[in-house]
Amino acid sequence: MTETMNTDFKHRFCSSFYRDAAVKLVIRGKKMFFLRKSKPLRGRNLVGASSEGDGKRTVIKPDTDGGYDLSILPYAHQVLSLCSHIPDSDYYSTYIRVPISVNVREAYFHNTPAIINNMNKLKRIPTDTVHLQLCLEGNDYFQSSEEPIKNIAAKIVEKCPEDKYLQVLATHKFVVRNLFYDYDELQAKVRQDDSAVAVLNRRRTTCRGYVSLCVSLLRAMNIPAQQLPCYLAKPGQIIDVEHVIPKTNHVVAAAYVDSRWVILDPARDSQNKYEKGEFYKSKELLSIANFDMTEQFFSFTHWLP
Repeated sequence: MTETMNTDFKHRFCSSFYRDAAVKLVIRGKKMFFLRKSKPLRGRNLVGASSEGDGKRTVIKPDTDGGYDLSILPYAHQVLSLCSHIPDSDYYSTYIRVPISVNVREAYFHNTPAIINNMNKLKRIPTDTVHLQLCLEGNDYFQSSEEPIKNIAAKIVEKCPEDKYLQVLATHKFVVRNLFYDYDELQAKVRQDDSAVAVLNRRRTTCRGYVSLCVSLLRAMNIPAQQLPCYLAKPGQIIDVEHVIPKTNHVVAAAYVDSRWVILDPARDSQNKYEKGEFYKSKELLSIANFDMTEQFFSFTHWLP
């Protein structure tokens, strides 16, 4: 069900502890190989597309040995997009982005200072009985005792009654599938009611609403859950801070199952959008790239204060 975490962050990469979501990569010399492809990527034509500073895109196609030759990229830190390609078109669907570095001797995953910071912060999330009980309680924001929330939670539990981990996954998928990211609210900078029932009724929200609904559903299933404020890098960028701690601008959810905290970011996986007063339902495959993220993948784009 779940993957184990490697500690060779320089030459190995794993995106998720959940096997069907996990992308596992290894770099040998200047070649990158897939050790595991996530379920949404299997059977698709995969390429790596690196966006360079001048806006041009270098497409890396797999060699006959299945490896991706990174030596064709500039000697620099850069972000490599793992994409699927629609044949006979210029369209690339990005699944995840991975920062890499290439120099005259080697290529390697460009891990940021956020990894050590986030690993330490995640270890400090309490797991004592008192804290876990607090993470089960409903309130005016995490409305786990409201009938609409309880009804949806009961349907999720009915599909996987014995496995709390799969209930967390199903909750993540439900929220990703049914909510729309509200770009109008984001641009207006006017915060709407993002308590769980309001978000469920409105269907559009920002990251706060995705997390409030997710946490409320999990608590209704008797799964301890909470939100974690963090800093999220801008789209296409990674966190590369040395001395400056960014301000928080994002929230993610954390669920306690199998004696550990599972980190999920449903807003990042959602490809539905609400913009200029219109709902736009994504036709892409449902993404679970940001479910049960490893510290390595999480830290490319997130910083816990």
